[in-house]
Amino acid sequence: MKNLFIILPVLFFACSNSNKEETQKVETVKTLAVVKRDSVITLQLYVKKGQEFHFGYVDEVFNFNMIETPEKPDTTVYVKTIISHKPLFLRDIDYRNLNFFYLIPGETYKVTQDAELSNFEVVNNPKRTYEVNVLKELKKHSKKSNKFHKYDMEESYAIRDFKNMDLKYRDSLLKNDYEENVRFIDSYTSKNDFDNTQKQSLYKYLLYKYYTAKLNFNMKNPQKVKKYLSENKELYTNVLKELNCDTCFNYPNYDFLVSLFAKSYVSDINKKSTEKVYQDYNNFFKGKTKDYLLYELIKLGGMFNYTKPNPALAKQFLIDAKDPALKNYIKEMYEFLELNKSAKGMLADISGKSVSWEKIVEKHKGKVVYVDFWASWCGPCRKEMPSSKLLQKQFKGKEMVFIYVSLDENNVDWKKASQLEGIPKNESYIMIQPDKSGLRKQYKISSIPRYFLINKSGKIVNSNAQRPSDSKVVKEIEMLL
Repeated sequence: MKNLFIILPVLFFACSNSNKEETQKVETVKTLAVVKRDSVITLQLYVKKGQEFHFGYVDEVFNFNMIETPEKPDTTVYVKTIISHKPLFLRDIDYRNLNFFYLIPGETYKVTQDAELSNFEVVNNPKRTYEVNVLKELKKHSKKSNKFHKYDMEESYAIRDFKNMDLKYRDSLLKNDYEENVRFIDSYTSKNDFDNTQKQSLYKYLLYKYYTAKLNFNMKNPQKVKKYLSENKELYTNVLKELNCDTCFNYPNYDFLVSLFAKSYVSDINKKSTEKVYQDYNNFFKGKTKDYLLYELIKLGGMFNYTKPNPALAKQFLIDAKDPALKNYIKEMYEFLELNKSAKGMLADISGKSVSWEKIVEKHKGKVVYVDFWASWCGPCRKEMPSSKLLQKQFKGKEMVFIYVSLDENNVDWKKASQLEGIPKNESYIMIQPDKSGLRKQYKISSIPRYFLINKSGKIVNSNAQRPSDSKVVKEIEMLL
């Protein structure tokens, strides 16, 4: 994302933090057990001093939604809810944990930390408690046996070592690790009348993780990779059998596997034009797998604010795709860009109307203005939001206003995150193609979060102001008031 600060987990592509209750509405899927009686998943996060929880899940438009506790908690129990019509895999993204929990709507989970690992207790249901902690127990088993799983791609050092291995030797390690983990799941799920739906989802999770690792190469050796792919016909055949599966997107790693297979065997965006790759994917794949690949291609290859918009491809997607959620997402992005195609470098308000930075500053003359440059995917940005609200409360009734300027790639994510964070609509803006922004260039806004302080005369007196969580900012504001 250009030079903006962003951390992307290898198997899940997003980085957004939220201290609000996250909600999600997703379609019913036949392969996962549907719980009709309720659609609410409730998390009771029990926080002790020095502890934090970091969880996330993928929604119907493949965005990663965060559920976190504050760095400085003001209570011992935080209750978070997820609205879902189907079971989902909640990812623990704490760097020490990095695993998944299979959650079912209608259940309430008491979440604590067991040593370094998160522990889920299903309230009034010991059987489900045993089931939901299976991958945590697998991780403990791996640590206890000192077994280093080379396909555990979440670990940065594993990625480095793994990609530099001889490919045949690497494959032998991957196979051994995969089979060992399957044996553990066999043993663990043979007890306690383990739910068969969850059991099958665990096998799929391990299989997709195994295949993803096999297709994750060091691209500094393209000839070696090309030779490996041409000789490894079995890999191609086995992965192809798993693809074009509409319901498989409910399992972790499947979306990443689809992307790697498409890039490796069908068409590489690094070697062909976006239009050509779009055509290749459209001809080769089908169903939701095709929709997903075309959708991600448009977002990454033409619809983000940081690239030259490609409205023709977006319009074609609305014809070719079937998935209503993905179509609506692209449609809203497309309409926003069309509405503001002549407003490069300006800002847009929540209604989509463009406005200049100068007009916003002029509007608030006579007041001290605290400007927050942020984005939905920026974890540190969103972690500051509770402190920002406290700051607003502290200066309520004073000649003070808070403005939020998003550097999001698209307006859909911005609107959703703004709503979740409770940002006032009349003070929420998004940059239109920020790379064209004179404001961004003039003040070298290359990383976020970033904060401005503007005095009552409309002059920027500090273009690197302290964060809301820093007590020093209070004194600075008081001096300007």
